[in-house]
Amino acid sequence: MRLAMTRNEFLRRFYLQPAPKVSWQGPLWDDIQLRQSAVLVALQEREHGLDLILTRRPAHMRFHAHQICFAGGRQDPDDVCLQATALREAEEELGLQEHHVELIAPLPPQPVLTRFMIHPYLAFIDPKVQLVPDPNEVQEVVRAPLHRVLDHSSHYTQQVERLLYHELVFIPMDGQVIWGATAAIIRRLADHIYPQRRSLYRPVR
Repeated sequence: MRLAMTRNEFLRRFYLQPAPKVSWQGPLWDDIQLRQSAVLVALQEREHGLDLILTRRPAHMRFHAHQICFAGGRQDPDDVCLQATALREAEEELGLQEHHVELIAPLPPQPVLTRFMIHPYLAFIDPKVQLVPDPNEVQEVVRAPLHRVLDHSSHYTQQVERLLYHELVFIPMDGQVIWGATAAIIRRLADHIYPQRRSLYRPVR
């Protein structure tokens, strides 16, 4: 059983190793028109180690109902940058004030079939802050132990032929499944933190 990860261990691994490259960064993507959105990849240190903060979308949502995802959404005209979008959405969805957030770095973007490019922002949030989810946007807060979701050997992948990407990732957790763009972002973060394990996965049958 893999031991829980501490903040210091995570930061050491994150800063000492280069971020994985993604295939949609380049001139071939210049003609694909995608709307911009941002999410907060929030980590919170607790007694047992780091938790990754996720949310479950309510049933009434037009897109991604019931899906487990990061707090976030589309860029508004009043947002000065995509980082501001991620912080605003985290406050709206989780009651998370900006002064409780320590931004670490942007992560590689992730396209989705709804024609958005998602820009993830990695951050630590105050260990003592209490999250207050908005029931109109969040059915529940899902706390995923970071060492578990970064475990490559528990990731399932499936090759697909799609315009925007060619791999689907599924991460089972306590009878639930994280998938879609959220799982792809987590998988890439796992590749960054544990580059020696990038070849590990379970095929979808």
